[in-house]
Amino acid sequence: MQSLRDIRRRIKSVQSTRQIARAMEMVSAARLKRAQARLVAARPYADKMEAVVRRISLSDAPQAHPFLVPREPGAIGICVIASDRGLCGAFNSNVISKAEHLAGELARREGCVSVRFSPVGKKATNYYRRKREDILCYFPELGAFADVSLTHQLASRLMNYFLDGGLDEVWFVYTHFISSGSRRVVAERLLPLVQPEDDSTAGGYGYIFEPPAARLLGTLLPRCIDMKVFMAVAESCASEHSARMVTMSFATKNADDMAYELTLMRNRARQSAITKEIADIVGTAEAVR
Repeated sequence: MQSLRDIRRRIKSVQSTRQIARAMEMVSAARLKRAQARLVAARPYADKMEAVVRRISLSDAPQAHPFLVPREPGAIGICVIASDRGLCGAFNSNVISKAEHLAGELARREGCVSVRFSPVGKKATNYYRRKREDILCYFPELGAFADVSLTHQLASRLMNYFLDGGLDEVWFVYTHFISSGSRRVVAERLLPLVQPEDDSTAGGYGYIFEPPAARLLGTLLPRCIDMKVFMAVAESCASEHSARMVTMSFATKNADDMAYELTLMRNRARQSAITKEIADIVGTAEAVR
């Protein structure tokens, strides 16, 4: 059995860890509330923007913009959105694992020449740097919340790579936020934009576009892609805070359970020491008598 001093030292260490985990849980809960509010506020605009672009693209000029034209896949880019910090369970490992699985599937597809990565967040950047992968661009400082300037830079670089012919497809791998206790890692194609199979959203209305659809798409499509990138980063940030809050909640509970077990062990050690002292005193008294 451990000494009473060692048990007390372990109890103090567990209690300190419990305080840190509890504080991180509260900070993540506050940040989750802010990130979720931003995400909920941005979703209606993003959905309406996508609906408008879809309706225009299903008009008489479906091939009016390069972002809508499918290409023979040669070079494919995968943007992996992780986090800057750890202590959020399997959040980062799930995203990276999904990206690696997607890269393997795309590499096996006929005509695919290469797969290049664009990591966002310190954890993803460090991972692909260690692997010495062919990195398109990277953003190691994501921050606690989705930043418009960062997402605009990321979207601009990916669109330029696509327009210049450096990439034939651009994919996103991120964590979709469902609720504070539920998340899902998803892989979506960003470029070229996925067109719906039917034209039920546009058929039968007889819209007349002014200016022409081609000019409208030239203005709206970059903004739509910019907004899709922002939403992906916002979803990932909210999911990160949710994952860290849940992880720290479990850590706090485990620390409480460990402190309880150590307290019982300490009490048994104290009882054993007291019993031994009483036995020594009784034995000494009997020997003197």
